[in-house]
Amino acid sequence: MKNIIKKISILALAALPLTYGSCGDDFLEEELVSVLTQGRYNEPEGIDELVNGAYEGLRFHFNYEWSYALTNYGTDTFTNGGGANHIKWNQYTNDLDATEGANLAPYWDNMYAQINLANIGLTKTPEVLASNESLRNTRMGELYFFRGFNYLNLVTQFGDVPISTEPITSDRADFPRQPKAEVFNLIIDDLTKATEMLPVEETQEGRLTKAAARHFLAKAYLIRASEMNSDITEADDLQMAASLADQVIAERTLAPDYMDIFNYTAVNGPNERLSEILLAAQFDDNQALLGRYGNQTHLYFLSVYRFFPGMTRNIYDGREFQRLKPTDFGLDNFDRVNDSRFYKSFQTSYLAQNTNSVPTWTAANAPSPDLVGELKFNVGDTAAIYVVNEMDDMRFTPDFKASIAPLVLARYAVNSEGDQVTDWNISTYPSLSKYRAPFRTSPNDAKGTRDGILARLGETYLIAAEAYGRMGQYGQALDYINELRERAAYKEGEDRGYVYYLTEPEVDFGETNATNTAMLATENFFTPGTAEANAQIYPPGVGSKADMFIEFILNERARELMGEFYRWVDLTRTERLISRAKAFNPEAAANVSEKFTLRPVPQSYLDALIIDGKRLSNSEKEAMQNPGY
Repeated sequence: MKNIIKKISILALAALPLTYGSCGDDFLEEELVSVLTQGRYNEPEGIDELVNGAYEGLRFHFNYEWSYALTNYGTDTFTNGGGANHIKWNQYTNDLDATEGANLAPYWDNMYAQINLANIGLTKTPEVLASNESLRNTRMGELYFFRGFNYLNLVTQFGDVPISTEPITSDRADFPRQPKAEVFNLIIDDLTKATEMLPVEETQEGRLTKAAARHFLAKAYLIRASEMNSDITEADDLQMAASLADQVIAERTLAPDYMDIFNYTAVNGPNERLSEILLAAQFDDNQALLGRYGNQTHLYFLSVYRFFPGMTRNIYDGREFQRLKPTDFGLDNFDRVNDSRFYKSFQTSYLAQNTNSVPTWTAANAPSPDLVGELKFNVGDTAAIYVVNEMDDMRFTPDFKASIAPLVLARYAVNSEGDQVTDWNISTYPSLSKYRAPFRTSPNDAKGTRDGILARLGETYLIAAEAYGRMGQYGQALDYINELRERAAYKEGEDRGYVYYLTEPEVDFGETNATNTAMLATENFFTPGTAEANAQIYPPGVGSKADMFIEFILNERARELMGEFYRWVDLTRTERLISRAKAFNPEAAANVSEKFTLRPVPQSYLDALIIDGKRLSNSEKEAMQNPGY
């Protein structure tokens, strides 16, 4: 994929693991190197291999269950489904501690493996590429980016973390945690250098540009200016975030339709080449080079559908790991009548794969007498639909649902006694469809082939909007928000699908008027006491306009970026994790507390740490650990 990298070496990095897969055809033609010495990096080819290895490391964020456990679990938008493998991350139970080894230690270890890789390259590159200034600057810019990027991942999860800026060439354990202020200084310095040294245009598809570096630099400034970091915020952080985001917005264009971003019609297809995509981990369909994992995010958001009449597990609808179930807030936060992002983010219908267990029309429910005894649907017809309706909707009685051909699964249904019930459960709910992977080899194949988006322009708009709003420049903030909301509106003549018209009774069936006017936001959306603010879903106790703006931008980020692996950091940096988890995530509400606003530092790190030539005592380890763990 992507002609960006021609060879990658599996690097031995002083016992810091970097073993998470390989890459794809025309992207990475993997050459396994069993013995690699530092001398390899004294040659230009070795520097290329090293930098290419750093790109390969981006795939870690989509390889396995840490992709969602550390980003979407325990938030306001998603809770756990029936797949209970890692629900401690959603429910904040006592066994979410420093010994958790499935997600916590791999994340920590991988970030430091990537940092060490960057440190090696930053040390070697100036001399090795001294005769080629342009290439030297590009490679140095890439390496500065990767070091800053990985430290940003660490500081937002753990707070204070060890800082290493020199290559580790032998076993070392004398790396105590450093204050987060110093970590942010390093991040901003590295990403600033990256913005100066990287090219404006990609040198090869998938490589870094100034726009990608500016996006993450803007994000770093915004995070440092957020509530969680108010003790280290600097005076110009918000202005820097806004200015950098402005530059990116001036250089790139949004996809015309929200659906364009996720409409994965071909491997390396049009959606992966959009100007909106600022940085993506590169994947491909070469099975020999996909490594152990591939992009597995397609597995985690899917509910169980294979037992519905006419259904069996299939490649298009996916392999259902049922890890993440959208909360009611996650669904109701959308204006589902006017905001196309909802129906373009969630799968609400399934096409029949066979005629097994398909019911027949009866005299009581057939639309016409000639259909009595006939199958209600056939292969290729709609077999099942999800209706995301409101609590006051009492239409979906047994008789009404029987009059509809496909199986109807209504959030609010009515039983034969007239009581309100639900057709949903822990394994039955609308699935987020953004990561569908239809080009796998079989329905059970876990190795997804689509690129993993790490940064896109839609988020850059929201970074700019938040920065301007935090400075009280609400008009400028709304300009950016409304550009996204206008894109999200239904266009004139756009068909919204049968499920939309069935679910949204206030819209006449077949109506296709544009909804852009209804989508425009004003300051009333975050002005306390207004009808527009009251119509938004905010947690209890929000007071001032400034605070309500933060709640509004969080709601808007949830709509634009639903399930895109940012949410836990968004809530912790704004100090809204506890209030929103308690208000909107019933499974997290009972246990979430202040200690969970940082992750526990892995016990493996504390056990190996040496200070002043000695390993830490238990009390010293406790002092080095984040509070409460």
